[in-house]
Amino acid sequence: MIYLDNSATTNPKPPSVIGSANASMIKYSFNSGRGGYRQSVAAAEKIYAVREKLSDMFGFEEQGICFAPNCTYALNTAIKGSVKAGDHIIISNLEHNAVARPVYKLALDGVITYDKANFSYDSEECVENFKRLINPKTALIVCMHASNVFDCVFPIKEIGQLARDNGIRFVVDCAQTAGIININAKRDNIDILCAPGHKGLYGPLGTGFMAVGDDVLPDTVIEGGTGSASKKSCSARFSARQV
Repeated sequence: MIYLDNSATTNPKPPSVIGSANASMIKYSFNSGRGGYRQSVAAAEKIYAVREKLSDMFGFEEQGICFAPNCTYALNTAIKGSVKAGDHIIISNLEHNAVARPVYKLALDGVITYDKANFSYDSEECVENFKRLINPKTALIVCMHASNVFDCVFPIKEIGQLARDNGIRFVVDCAQTAGIININAKRDNIDILCAPGHKGLYGPLGTGFMAVGDDVLPDTVIEGGTGSASKKSCSARFSARQV
C-alpha cells in the first residue's frame, strides 16, 4: 500500500513509537505526582522528559506545556480560555473547523464578534489583511501555520509581531507543521501553540498539546485533576470573577 494521507495522520508509525506506546502501558501506567513510590516517580520523570523535548523543539518553557487529547481540544482551550464577553477575534479565511467552529459558536452565543482575514501569498499583503481588521476590542488572533488543502504557509512571525505590537494574544494552529517546519515561539512571536502528536510528530492517535508563553495564562475550560489547596484556588477564582 502507498499511503498518502499523512496530513490526517502519519502511517505507519515508527517501531520506536510503537515500542514507547507499549512500554507506557507496562512501565509507566501509574499516577504521576500522586505518590513517592518508584513507579509513580518514574512516570513523572518520563512526562517531564517529554515536556523537555517539546520545549527544545518549539521554544516554550517546560512548565508552559499542557498535554491534550488532540489539537482540536487544545485549540478550544486556547480560544475559549483567552476571551471574555465583548471581545473581538480575528481568524483567517482558511481555518480548519477546530478554529472556525468554536469561534463561530462563541459569536452565535453572543460572547464575541469576529472577522476573517484573507490569506495572500504575498506576505506583506497577508499581514495587512489582518491589520486592517484590528479594532479596540480585538483580544485574540488565531491563525493556522499552514494549510494542507491550499498548499500555503502563513507568515506567522510577522502576524505575531503585529499582534504583539497591539497587545493582542496570538494563537497558532500547528496541526500541519509541528515536526515538519521549524517553529520557535520566541522568534515567531507565538503566545499559544497547539498541535497534535499523531501527525508530523509521528506519535499515537489521541495525543496533542497546548504550549503557552511566559505570562500567558488562559482561563480554565474544564476543572478537576490533582492538586492541593483546591478550595483556596477555586475561592480566589470566583472572587476575582465577582469583582
